[in-house]
Amino acid sequence: MSARLSPPMRLGLMALAVITLTVNLPAAAADKAAAPQLVPLVNPLGEKGGDPRYVGMFRSIVMARGFEIDEGKAGLHPTRAVGVTDTFYPDSPAVYVVTELLVSAFHMFRITGRFILEDPDGRPIGTVVHTDTALFENEDNGGYLIMRQPPGGFPVGKYRVEIHYGEEINDISLLTLARFKVVPPTGAGPAKKP
Repeated sequence: MSARLSPPMRLGLMALAVITLTVNLPAAAADKAAAPQLVPLVNPLGEKGGDPRYVGMFRSIVMARGFEIDEGKAGLHPTRAVGVTDTFYPDSPAVYVVTELLVSAFHMFRITGRFILEDPDGRPIGTVVHTDTALFENEDNGGYLIMRQPPGGFPVGKYRVEIHYGEEINDISLLTLARFKVVPPTGAGPAKKP
């Protein structure tokens, strides 16, 4: 004797399965979003050797406290770094990665920066603390990526910014790296590990 379910009973079981999956998915997604994203620390192939001022499509990439756009140069939009430094403090308002292109963009494209706190124990993994995307258009000679101060301030440590072409992040999209550090304020006691 085989157990056969009537059509209304099958429909009821399917509805129960859908409700169960729907209720559990947001909780699982929230747990995943709350967990820090750990990533391997990889270097682009072209990072070693060559003139560091000329990195593929960029004339320069610098860390800075801010930026300015000069609207008055023949319709182009050059971006200039303000307060160039690779050292920031936990209470810094923001960290900027300011880029200058070798040539103006002849089409629209995006770059994505992943701000990664490198592992303090020297292991080859880091924690993604922020991601930002910049859009470049025809008249742009440069642009910037930004990470604003997180709640509680920037954790002390060494950071890298992976700069990727486009919005999809994979091994092939990685163009170059920018690096900076966050140090305790002068006169402060020993830093806490993140």
